[in-house]
Amino acid sequence: MKNFSELNALEAVTLYQSMNLDEVANDIIKNNENSNLDSVQWPWNREPKAWEHSSYAFGFVPENDSSDQNLSIYEARSISADESLKNSQVTISLDYLRAYDYPGKGKHRVLFKFSAKNYVNESSEQAFSFNQTFAIEEGQRAPISGYPIFVGLTTGNQLLQFDVEMVNVSNDNDDKLLEALENGVVKNGITLINSINPILPVLTEYATGITKLIASRNRNREITAPKMGLYFGKTPSHLKIAKGLYIALQISDPGNFDWSQWKYDRNFGTIRSKDGVHSDLPYNYFAFSISEMNK
Repeated sequence: MKNFSELNALEAVTLYQSMNLDEVANDIIKNNENSNLDSVQWPWNREPKAWEHSSYAFGFVPENDSSDQNLSIYEARSISADESLKNSQVTISLDYLRAYDYPGKGKHRVLFKFSAKNYVNESSEQAFSFNQTFAIEEGQRAPISGYPIFVGLTTGNQLLQFDVEMVNVSNDNDDKLLEALENGVVKNGITLINSINPILPVLTEYATGITKLIASRNRNREITAPKMGLYFGKTPSHLKIAKGLYIALQISDPGNFDWSQWKYDRNFGTIRSKDGVHSDLPYNYFAFSISEMNK
């Protein structure tokens, strides 16, 4: 499946019409009246929608035990990796998921697929995935806080690999399927032990199959699928691993986004602009935290 930025204007119009988003399709047509649609590339001569961006900016708020209300946000490539997390077990939690602007209006049901690698020991690793669904009103955040994704994930000595895939579900029959999934076996993340778990490949195959099925329906659409490697070491281009909150911001040009102009307000759990203009980031984003398990 192509992401939005890979479609030409004709493909985009066809896609949006199949999703019953005629207003969005007509906007593309209007802005390309004198052009061959199949020769016009994204963003199709108009401002891109928030869900069409294919890149990410990654911010980081370090673990902090002070009483400060406002905390600084740093570019996640610029921080120093926490070497104490090598070969240790960590917990990854989903703290925020914001649908600032998704295809359609009203309440969105979002299928969120989590994937990671568990580095059991120096010679063994195990990849796995599982799904969860969230209901989010347009322009708001999912009603979650500190939702456990992986408990006891082993980092290894080089990196932590962590991927996500989000699908906006618009098909009523798929809504019913996802309601059944919400009552399934894996509802509160995956708890790992320091050995190869034979049940994880089964869960992974199930999660992958469901995600492909849901994403393939005409009115459903993958919003984004970022792949993240959080590294030890000092390579400038790498995201670094440390204890704290990571903010993954869906945007077209992450190189021009300045995290220093934003702050994390811990009293309200919001990401605000320092100039007071924005009470929350005007983008789609999710945020996850990494904490070390008690030894």
